[in-house]
Amino acid sequence: MDVRVQKTNTYIALGILAGLGVLIAFVQTWKWFLRSGREITDLSAISKFVFYIFGSVGSAVLLVTAGVSIYLLFYKSEYEKNFSGEDFVSFESLLKIFLVVSFTFKTLDIIHLIFRQARIDIFFMDWEKSKTGISNNVAVWRTYFVANEFNEIQTSRRINVTFQMFFVLFFLKVIQLENISCAQSGYILFQSAVNCTEYNQSFRTGIGFSTLLGTAIVQYLAYVLFYQRLIADRIVNFIDLCSVSNISVFILDENQHGYYIHGRSPHGTTNVNIKEIMMNLYREENQMIGTRGLQANSNEQVFIMKMNRNFRKQYDMLFRNYNSYVGPRKSRGDIERYTDMLLQSYQNLNGFLCAFIDHSIASHKYFIRNRYFVERLFDYEFQTQAHIQSDNTVDNFLYIDNERSFTKIFFYGEERLLFFWNAATFLLVDAIAQNYVLAAAITYTLNAIFVSIRDSFGRRNLSRKTLIPRNFLI
Repeated sequence: MDVRVQKTNTYIALGILAGLGVLIAFVQTWKWFLRSGREITDLSAISKFVFYIFGSVGSAVLLVTAGVSIYLLFYKSEYEKNFSGEDFVSFESLLKIFLVVSFTFKTLDIIHLIFRQARIDIFFMDWEKSKTGISNNVAVWRTYFVANEFNEIQTSRRINVTFQMFFVLFFLKVIQLENISCAQSGYILFQSAVNCTEYNQSFRTGIGFSTLLGTAIVQYLAYVLFYQRLIADRIVNFIDLCSVSNISVFILDENQHGYYIHGRSPHGTTNVNIKEIMMNLYREENQMIGTRGLQANSNEQVFIMKMNRNFRKQYDMLFRNYNSYVGPRKSRGDIERYTDMLLQSYQNLNGFLCAFIDHSIASHKYFIRNRYFVERLFDYEFQTQAHIQSDNTVDNFLYIDNERSFTKIFFYGEERLLFFWNAATFLLVDAIAQNYVLAAAITYTLNAIFVSIRDSFGRRNLSRKTLIPRNFLI
């Protein structure tokens, strides 16, 4: 192995992947620009592009560093010959710099992710009708229950960081895979740590990343193939809960883009006793009643939405009315007036969204269709209009979301991004301290801190956007 040649190859690989990362960042910014309904490139668009670059380039730097480190393990037998001298010391210093850059970029990417997810517009649509004919008599507990379940899954993941760090340390320290990174020729497992007086940092990075990736893949497959099939699928359970509660979820992650979970019960009402609930489920199981889908005789409940400007203006106006009444702190002194305005604002927004889904508003029509293969591949809906209305606005579209794209508003749907950040943290700490135990502890701690931040901001946003008091979100 020629160290200088490998260094040159590393720069070439980094240049190619970083260039690809910039291209991906441009595509992501372009999709965000169109979904947000912007017409000119402003500071927000430039900031988005920079943050997307941080994310994609940070991943590229990490992949190059890990790939080169794993590649060097194949030349371990030539350690005394090629892994010494100023050239190799300089090469290792370069890889450490790459880890610092990767961790910094991925941390900024995580902050950007939390910012995106903690500012979505969301509303829980209640389809329940009062049995007395008075809308004020509809119980709100079903909405609160669904909101709490939504709040709980905001930070759920398929890869459990606690288990991952445990198994990583088990393989590296107990099985002693760490000994592969000894600064000597040969691959000797299960040798005494006393015989290994020095570790090579490149080897440590390679074996560390391999173990992280292996445990993550195994845990992900175990979750997808076994846990969510045989035990519990939290996303499917949440959708089922919406149907049982007669609650739909209306989400806008951008100004003109979002997701809709149709939870309207085919029974018409769900505020019933236990006997009627069991009978309703029995009728569904035996196909004695209609389906749960939005369309007739369909089971599709999750949709991607593409809305026009008029709809967004109407939505913002109704929500702004709530803020103008109850936003200032001084209005909270009059509790009766506050609760009256809260109820009225909730009913207005709920009525508007229910009427929209029911095709009861002539000025706000929508069409439903499947996404084409190219649209699923690029995760973007190219066809945006069936016809242009008289005021030059296009129709609204709902696309059947068979891929569960709506999970991107949770940590659940950003598993790859979170894994790269956890890996960058682990490898950087080990590069500084050469201690896998410390690296696992700091990775776990930082992950817990950011999960707590995401949970706090997510709960705050959920309360503010759904008009549900925060003290009811447990």
